[in-house]
Amino acid sequence: MSELNYFDIIVGIIIVLLGLKGIVNGLIREFFGIVGIVGGVYIASLFSDDLGAWVSQNVYEFANPSAASLVGFLVLLVCVWGLSLVIAEILHKLISFSSLVIMDKALGFVFAVLKISAIFAIIVYALSKIELVSHFSEKYTKNSILYPTLLEVGSRIIHLESLEVNGAGAKIEATQEKAEEIKDNAQETVQSMFEE
Repeated sequence: MSELNYFDIIVGIIIVLLGLKGIVNGLIREFFGIVGIVGGVYIASLFSDDLGAWVSQNVYEFANPSAASLVGFLVLLVCVWGLSLVIAEILHKLISFSSLVIMDKALGFVFAVLKISAIFAIIVYALSKIELVSHFSEKYTKNSILYPTLLEVGSRIIHLESLEVNGAGAKIEATQEKAEEIKDNAQETVQSMFEE
């Protein structure tokens, strides 16, 4: 059974403290902040390869497709997040003149907590995919209440399943088959060298 541990306490305190910033910002800014981050990561994970390839062809040629994909991811994330922040500022200015300011600030805390939780979820999920970090953190997150939830939410935000839809799964299988073929050919060549 899961129980509250140091990971839960530390992460929970950080989330609440950073969530207090939502009282200052208000609902509008926090809502569009979370839409910008989550939407930006989601859209970037879907279209980063395409934008990276376009950038590599038209702006700067990257030797490594992964670098081009990373640039595409970052550009999309910044664009979506920036657009969300601009919309938030416009709406915040409009609402600041109405009687909804108190409700805006109270609900801003809730959305700030959601936004910070989403950021932690993305970080936890990304770190869980690094074997060394995952193995090291296992003893600290073993009985955690928050860790499994953050891991699940992070996997849904990043949406790595989209790689399968875009054909990456087939490419990986083809690469694995080619690697096996090369390995078999190399073994045959080495064996034939020793037989002669």
